[in-house]
Amino acid sequence: MRRPVAVLFRIAVVITAVLGVHLTTRDSSFTASLAYFTIQSNVLVAAVFAWSASATWRGAGHPPTWLKGGTTLSIAITGLVYNLVLADLPVAPHASPIWHLSNQVVHVVTPIAATVDWLLFDEHRRFRFSHAFAWLAYPFGYLGFALVRATTVDGPHRYPYPFLDVDVLGWDGLALNVLLYGGAFWLLGLALVLIDRALPRNAPPAPVPAEPTRAAVSRSAGSDIC
Repeated sequence: MRRPVAVLFRIAVVITAVLGVHLTTRDSSFTASLAYFTIQSNVLVAAVFAWSASATWRGAGHPPTWLKGGTTLSIAITGLVYNLVLADLPVAPHASPIWHLSNQVVHVVTPIAATVDWLLFDEHRRFRFSHAFAWLAYPFGYLGFALVRATTVDGPHRYPYPFLDVDVLGWDGLALNVLLYGGAFWLLGLALVLIDRALPRNAPPAPVPAEPTRAAVSRSAGSDIC
C-alpha cells in the first residue's frame, strides 16, 4: 500500500513544483527567471521527483542518494532563506493575487512537500556525513553563476538577491555572507544526515512479482510431468 501512496504523493509534488514555476514565470522569460535559486531548485524538484515517482512505480529503486538528498537540501534552503530573510522585503504594489499565490507555492508549499516526502517515503540511514560537504557544491556553484551573470547584465537587479549584491555590500560584505550562509547550509546538511540516521530505515517495498504467463505455466507443468 505504501508504494502507490508514495507514487501519488511524488506526482503531486511534481505538479506543485511545475505549477509554481509556471505561475511565477508566466509574465517574464523563463530563461531569465532561471537566474533565481528559487526557480532552479523548484525545477530540480520537478525533475528529480518525476524520476523518483517513475522508479517507485516500477519498483526500480530510487534516484542516487546524493541527488535526492541534495534536492531536499536545496529546496529546504529555498524555503528557509525566503521565510527567514526575504519574506519581509517590500513587494511591488501592483503584484497580483496570482503572484502572491505562486510566491507561496515555490517558497512554502513545495519545500514542505519535498521534506515530507523525504521523511515518509525515502529509504533512510543512507546519508553520510561527507554528503553535507558535497551538497554545498550546488549553492556555491550558484554563487559563481550569479557573480558571472552580474558582469553581463546592466541595471539595478543585476544580483538576484540582496545578500549577493556586491554593489551594496562590497566584496568584504559578500565574503562575510558567503561564510555565514555557507556555514548555515552546511549545518542544515548535517541536520539532514543526523535526522536520516535517527529515523527507521523505511526500506522501499519490494516490487510485486509479475503474474506467470500461460506459456510459463505450461512449461512448468511439462517439467513436472517429466
